[in-house]
Amino acid sequence: MGKLRIGIVGCGDVAHRHYLPALAALADEIELVGCSAARPAAAERLADATRGWSPRIRAFGRLTELIEATHPDAIFNLTPAPLHAAVSAECLQSGAHVYSEKPIASSVAEADRLIEMASSRGLTLLCAPASAVTRRVRWLADVVASGRLGRPTLAVAQVANMGPAAWAEYTGDPTVFYGPGVGPVLDVGIYRLHELTTILGPVRRVQATGTIAISRRMVVAGPLAGRTIEVTTQDHVLMNLEFAGGALGQLLSSFATPATLAPWLEVQLTEGSISLTGDPFGSDGPASLFGPGGWEHGVFAPPPEDPLPVIGMGARHFVNCVMGREKPVLTAEHARHVLEIVLAAYESIADGRSHELETSF
Repeated sequence: MGKLRIGIVGCGDVAHRHYLPALAALADEIELVGCSAARPAAAERLADATRGWSPRIRAFGRLTELIEATHPDAIFNLTPAPLHAAVSAECLQSGAHVYSEKPIASSVAEADRLIEMASSRGLTLLCAPASAVTRRVRWLADVVASGRLGRPTLAVAQVANMGPAAWAEYTGDPTVFYGPGVGPVLDVGIYRLHELTTILGPVRRVQATGTIAISRRMVVAGPLAGRTIEVTTQDHVLMNLEFAGGALGQLLSSFATPATLAPWLEVQLTEGSISLTGDPFGSDGPASLFGPGGWEHGVFAPPPEDPLPVIGMGARHFVNCVMGREKPVLTAEHARHVLEIVLAAYESIADGRSHELETSF
């Protein structure tokens, strides 16, 4: 077999900072044959950045052109969130395997159609975030499942910062992240939801509150550096979760938190506690475990260490699945369930009621 032929649709910040390094590390087994973006200059820039290891890559202004000219085996959908469902559908219709950035779609019905489309064509459809394939989360899930610290009763998680407008490393336009259809839950809180459900299983009921805490932001980097943008969707969202297994959960997703020292994930069990600190998006980080002997700090998951940070691990897992080396973990069914949690949370913010969920994984 030759190299896996890959296309990329969406050539923005996340592609350059996260996906290209991960794919370049697999250059012996894959090649990029095409990339497309709404702004042709962005596609040309990505193609130029990869020609050192994928010299035949071509840049296109439309996904249809990319598909018709290159017929890729697999496509990474890195477009803005509101476009995910339509773009993934076009890729699947062409016969390409698909890895989509989160969320999988804008509605559960859209997610259902994508899952049916992939299944009927025998194609792999996976979705970010990649938390469930990281060593740290797999280890934590194993510790909880083992029963060594008793039965899980409560999990508290957070992603709390000021959002992309305040990230010096962000090279794009952050405006969309502070508007309807994105916000802190769909951009970063979704990582914690995938981790919580990987560890504790499906959620059966959701209740949430939200507010706009800081209505204007100064952009610190990228093309809008120095300008002020308006916040038009909730930048603090507090979500209460009831898991099907009986445990409770709470998630803070915030783009209005200047700083915090709180753990990004903490699981309480009947006979112990597990607390995770450090960088949740890196390749490794310490945990603290409380058990019969008291606290044990600086605990790391068993080796081997992940070769890439979280986002890159998703790209690596997708390639391995398409090539038949791994079984899919980042399933579309899991992504659909997390999407329903998010949508139910915003319904709860709007009507003040708790909402029952219908999906599972």
